[in-house]
Amino acid sequence: MKQALAALAGAGLTAAACCALGLLLMDRLRITAMLRRPERLPLSFSLGAGVLHAVIFVLLAVRIAYWPVLVLALLLPIAEAARRRLWTPRGFELASVARPLQLLAGGIFAAFLAVYFIYAWAPEHSPDGSTYHLGLVAREWREHGFEKITTTFYAMLGQGIELVYLPAYAIGRHSAAALTHLAFAVSLALTMFAFGRRLGKPWVGATAALLTFLSPVFGIAASIAYIDAATAAVVFAVFYWLEIWDRERDVQTEAWRLLIPVGLLVGYAYAAKYTAFTIGVYALGFVAWRSRRWKSVVLVAASAALLAGPWIARNWLLYDNPVAPLANAIFRNTYIHVMFERDYTEYLRTYAVTNKWTLPLEVTTRGEKTQGLMGPLFLLLPLGLFALRRSVGRRIWTAALLVSSTYLANIGTRFLIPGLPFYSFSIALALGETPLLLGTLALLHALLSWPTVIPRYSAEHAWRLDSFPWRAALRIQDSGDYLRQTIPGYAAARMIDANVPKGEAVFTQGGIPEAYCSREILVNFQSASNEVAYDILHMGWLIGNQPIRSHSFRFPETHTRRMRVTQTAQSPAIDHWNVHELRFFSKGVEIPRRPEWRLQAWPMPWDVGLAFDNTGATRWRSWETASPDMYLEADFGREEAVDEVRVATSSDSIQIRMQPETKSTSGAWEKLAAKLTSTDVAPNPNSRRMATYELHQSGIHYLLLFDTDFGAEDIRDDPEGWGLKQVASVDGARLYKTTWP
Repeated sequence: MKQALAALAGAGLTAAACCALGLLLMDRLRITAMLRRPERLPLSFSLGAGVLHAVIFVLLAVRIAYWPVLVLALLLPIAEAARRRLWTPRGFELASVARPLQLLAGGIFAAFLAVYFIYAWAPEHSPDGSTYHLGLVAREWREHGFEKITTTFYAMLGQGIELVYLPAYAIGRHSAAALTHLAFAVSLALTMFAFGRRLGKPWVGATAALLTFLSPVFGIAASIAYIDAATAAVVFAVFYWLEIWDRERDVQTEAWRLLIPVGLLVGYAYAAKYTAFTIGVYALGFVAWRSRRWKSVVLVAASAALLAGPWIARNWLLYDNPVAPLANAIFRNTYIHVMFERDYTEYLRTYAVTNKWTLPLEVTTRGEKTQGLMGPLFLLLPLGLFALRRSVGRRIWTAALLVSSTYLANIGTRFLIPGLPFYSFSIALALGETPLLLGTLALLHALLSWPTVIPRYSAEHAWRLDSFPWRAALRIQDSGDYLRQTIPGYAAARMIDANVPKGEAVFTQGGIPEAYCSREILVNFQSASNEVAYDILHMGWLIGNQPIRSHSFRFPETHTRRMRVTQTAQSPAIDHWNVHELRFFSKGVEIPRRPEWRLQAWPMPWDVGLAFDNTGATRWRSWETASPDMYLEADFGREEAVDEVRVATSSDSIQIRMQPETKSTSGAWEKLAAKLTSTDVAPNPNSRRMATYELHQSGIHYLLLFDTDFGAEDIRDDPEGWGLKQVASVDGARLYKTTWP
């Protein structure tokens, strides 16, 4: 029970601090008088969360994110807001709320909130929440600051929401973070309701809020330590602040101050989720259109830079890419392979949906292929086009289209959540003159979205709330037992902590819940270095990956300082150029490699040494589709006589064509008239031990393999032949340690 109360305390203090910081900033900007009483507190939440995230960013940057410091970061703004009496309700009321609306909307909202609350209060067990969202938070908490993490691309993404989770996590651990996310969701619902009242249409606001809050995908995302509901709250807050500014700018000379919260929230939206940058496009365009003043646009942009800029700068400084882990073909770096980005983004564009025309049904009623469903009522979205007859409806639709413009880059249902408030308002506005119809719509949506009803029409494995774990929430059920039942790999995570020394990393082919493990987990696909390690591991047993082809290029003796081998063919999309070893000969004798040699490659110049390290267990790879003008180059540091080049390659390259070239005295590269002889080479019988030796030398001393992993059976049957010993096992997961000294 102590842990359950700590989770409530962590989330409660964090939510209060967000509101306090928002109220303090609004008071400092002297804009409170332009707000109405019902909208003041919910609008303060997202704004204050942006400020709190900036405070935590600074604490992490200077590496003082200790428990007392984080708690003070929460308590000080709460106390200061109390000292200034900012918690006292103030401002004019909005449109009154009829008693039937209070009972209907309040009752439905309370019922679903209770379900969400229990789910969030239970130990966090979501796939992404228990891996990278809270895995990074836990790591930053242990280190009390930022690290340069190059072994997972998730660390390169903005952590605008996760940094708000950090002080909550410091107090109440994982459940506190999930409850904080739920607080964002509640603030969004209250903000939407307030907006409807500002429009003079409380029924519209209440219905829109319920359509969003009750949506099955919103409910499950809001009840775990994800970031989607929080991002939606920030995005809609940008729209709301713009609406206030637009209404006040003709009657208040100080209305320009409202653009500062707009800009800050635009920057915070980007920090929360890259794809939310589109609300910034809307904000800048709207301000430019309505004000016709460049100073107003600059004010929004400058304010946005205050919260987005630190993440851009961090990525440029640490990862050589301001938008890491994206655009790696433009911002070349050693951390993310171009082919990984291409393949991963292609998967996100397709999932298992072969026919995009089925998406409307998939994201509204089925929910399996795209991992979640919005609810059948959103099939009425075309009805929302009738909202275009109102000016506010046109603005809502413009924002909706911009916010959703990136959706086809990731067709998961939860990537529609930032647009969900706008879709909901468009439907509600279309029926805005008929409260009875709106009430019926809200009731029907509530019925269809109730967790026990959803399976009656959704796909069997749709991602949704599927339990009411009150015993786990109250910690009547042991948290460890609950997590073992709900998280695949939890037992493996605990096994790693029990058997792997601190400071050691563990390489694995699939993720485990890193938020419950204090050792660094190297997942095979999450970084360039991990992909190289995975390639080395499988060269141990996959003959096609081993150097079983030798290509010899013979030509008249040439005296040169620099030589290279160029790849000249355009290969199929999946084909890399792979080179295990590149050697140069004179009269049948290899030219010895010397420290003076300077090596170069394109692409992946950082890995060029793998083609010159005298081992068949490693290889240089292009890590993108083989194309003309790729090359491997050696500058000998002095003139050498060369008459042969040998290239050792694997057999898994399909259409590779190579050409040796030399640098002439004029500075141009000249092709050599070479005779090519290609021969097969017998596989090395020690390839398995060679592979683990290279992993060991690179600092990987532990491997975690599940029995279902690719190649796991080969290692399980003969770990000694691999230079490994099994340390521990649990639930089909086996932990190995290298036996190399």
